[in-house]
Amino acid sequence: MIVSGRQIRGARGLLGWTMDELAEKTGLTRITIRMIEAEDTQPQERTLTSILTAFDKEGIEFLENEGVAIRKHQMRTFSGKAGYRQLLDHIYETVKKGGRIRQFNFGDARYLPIDDDYAAEHIKRMEKIEGLDARVLVPEGEIGNPVSYCSYRTLDAAYKDIAPWYLYGDNLILPLTDGGNRRECVSIQSKLVAERYIREFEACWNTGGKPLKKHRK
Repeated sequence: MIVSGRQIRGARGLLGWTMDELAEKTGLTRITIRMIEAEDTQPQERTLTSILTAFDKEGIEFLENEGVAIRKHQMRTFSGKAGYRQLLDHIYETVKKGGRIRQFNFGDARYLPIDDDYAAEHIKRMEKIEGLDARVLVPEGEIGNPVSYCSYRTLDAAYKDIAPWYLYGDNLILPLTDGGNRRECVSIQSKLVAERYIREFEACWNTGGKPLKKHRK
């Protein structure tokens, strides 16, 4: 995701934030914020992720052609590595006090290794959550690298062509790709949609194959 300095200034303006307030919410310095907004420096991925996450929590979305707006709908798109990190943060913030995760028709090998370092940090913090009910249905033959906080079962081969999805809380994620290296995830926040997908998942889970052993070190 490419976000300009003018967009960041505009986002601050919509929220009435000063540079100092944005710095406090992101853990950055005021000087760093000023340089990014003036486009005197190109922010690193972690820095950009911190900024995007701070605005995302307040319902701010960045649009094409350097647009910025307060989100008025329940759909959003996470793009590229910065968007991927932002998505992991949103997953953690949503379920950090317990909750549900459902992962359908793809293994961890397609979910976590996009950015190994950040994924590893994400796994560690997820492992510490109490009351987390995380279940994964993986296609036959795609075991991947199961993580300790999830329970796994294999999915019948008849479902191999059904689109994969990931659900946490009431947020449904549909992973997309443009055929190249660029990845995007479309998020739909809806309790009704989530409950429908949960029912379908449970039906497949109850008829799924044998549980997989967790072997991540």
